[in-house]
Amino acid sequence: MAHVPTEADIDAMSEEELEAFLNRASAGSPGDEGLESEPPQDTSGVPAWLTPTGAPRSYAWTLIAGSSLGIGASWELMDAELQQLREPMGQLTCDINPLVSCGASLNVWQGNLLGVPNAFLGAMAFAVLLAFGVLLLSGVRLPRWIWWGLCAGSLGGLAFVAWFLGVSVLTFGKLCPWCMSIWAATIPIATATWGQAAAAGHLGVSRARGRRLARRHWWVAIGLYAVIVVIILTAFWDQWMALVS
Repeated sequence: MAHVPTEADIDAMSEEELEAFLNRASAGSPGDEGLESEPPQDTSGVPAWLTPTGAPRSYAWTLIAGSSLGIGASWELMDAELQQLREPMGQLTCDINPLVSCGASLNVWQGNLLGVPNAFLGAMAFAVLLAFGVLLLSGVRLPRWIWWGLCAGSLGGLAFVAWFLGVSVLTFGKLCPWCMSIWAATIPIATATWGQAAAAGHLGVSRARGRRLARRHWWVAIGLYAVIVVIILTAFWDQWMALVS
């Protein structure tokens, strides 16, 4: 039986040793913790942009869980907008208090960037991610151009989170609960996607570095969550104190 290195053994390897181990793993040897290796495949004659790879179940479940949360939050935002159109003076369920409210962000241009509610676009994007998650969980390999698309889309999602966080703080002075749910879903999807794409060799970095990034993507996500929490606490500190006093 081949020796399965522990995480401490892997961390002690040089980059060259780790690269050699990962190359052996891709041919059928045991892989890193939480990063299952794939059966060998013949990619001779396949263009680089079509090179297919699968993903660990943990990544597939991240897509499925995050996308389900995003679709649910988008649905609630769409329902709130329809309710607001039917009853302009009615009370929305997401209007919890003067600080946590979604009503101010619905019928304004910031909430309808492309002429339709942002929630419609979000629901479609999360539906695509959910489909990819199910395919990967089923063992399907995705070509490199799709991984590039997932990375670009997730980066765009992070950019939207940053932009709408700024709008919430500087323009609305309120926090939309369903928007924050979408932020919470987008961040781990983005960090996991970039980590997995790097580990599979789709981003031009060595597989050793890619595997390290994939193993640590939750720390990156936690760091982004922490930044958002600090911004919210700092920007709305007086309002928080007024609510609890």
